[in-house]
Amino acid sequence: MFERYTEQARRAIFFGRYEAHLLHSPLIETEHLLLGILRDDKRGILGVPESAAAAIRRHIGQKEPTPELRASTAVDLPLSQETKRALALGAEESERLQQKQIDTPHLVLGLLRVEDSTAAKLLREQGLDYAAYRATVRGNGSGEGRLERATERAFDRPPPWAEERISAAAALLDPSIRALENLLDRTVAHIDADSDSYGEQRLKRKDWTRKQALGHLIDWAMAHQQWFARALLTSKLTAVEYPGEAAVTARHYAEYSWPEIVDLWVLLNRLLIHVLLRVPEDKLDVPFRIGIADPIQFLQLAERYVEHCEEMAGQVVAHL
Repeated sequence: MFERYTEQARRAIFFGRYEAHLLHSPLIETEHLLLGILRDDKRGILGVPESAAAAIRRHIGQKEPTPELRASTAVDLPLSQETKRALALGAEESERLQQKQIDTPHLVLGLLRVEDSTAAKLLREQGLDYAAYRATVRGNGSGEGRLERATERAFDRPPPWAEERISAAAALLDPSIRALENLLDRTVAHIDADSDSYGEQRLKRKDWTRKQALGHLIDWAMAHQQWFARALLTSKLTAVEYPGEAAVTARHYAEYSWPEIVDLWVLLNRLLIHVLLRVPEDKLDVPFRIGIADPIQFLQLAERYVEHCEEMAGQVVAHL
């Protein structure tokens, strides 16, 4: 189970068991794992003062030992469900950061992601924030020991906005293209693309989570991918309707991985921009009829797409 853990991470877990035993706990809770990390924090990875460990012990308190606990050893104590989840999330953080081994900073990230746990609350009281700490861990990761992958995450790659405007149509579409590029850049700069709890937070203006709202925008991106491609092959286009709320429920976005939802939305829109840059000028007059509405032209369809994305993505980022 612990093959990928560094020596420091294994020692932290061992000391977590020891702390649980000292405090007469029947389980190794997240706060005991945190104390184990602090006990062996010779590298100062947390930036937490040494007095914090004593304060945490006072906060936890000490239970009266049961006869079973008196007879047991620290090694016998099982992990609590929250601690198991924190370790699993720590392993996930290591993979997302493309690092081969699971180190103590990954355990800290795992603890912070179990947001209602005692350890996460204690860490926040000490001034540790998940997003800021993760950025530090990402920045400290060396090339050595990183997982070999064919590509990085779409979210992490720089956008290909250096493409030249290679068609006459692209010049006319330029306001919509630029607006979509700017929207993606702003969203990537402000969204937390890694925390599932961030994706599960609900909007204030609509009864959707951030996952569902961005899933809706994925539906819109996929529909417009098809419509733009069909416009290049025909003299007119009709569609039954714009993607609606039923599709969000049918695709179960609320239960899907938030990082993958973010990556998919980014990739689909980068592909849309790639297509728009190459639209022939004579295709700008192709009429689109969506449902029973009056036909609109290519330019208007692109403008409306960007406007809808800006409105919904703004709610996602600003939690409106």
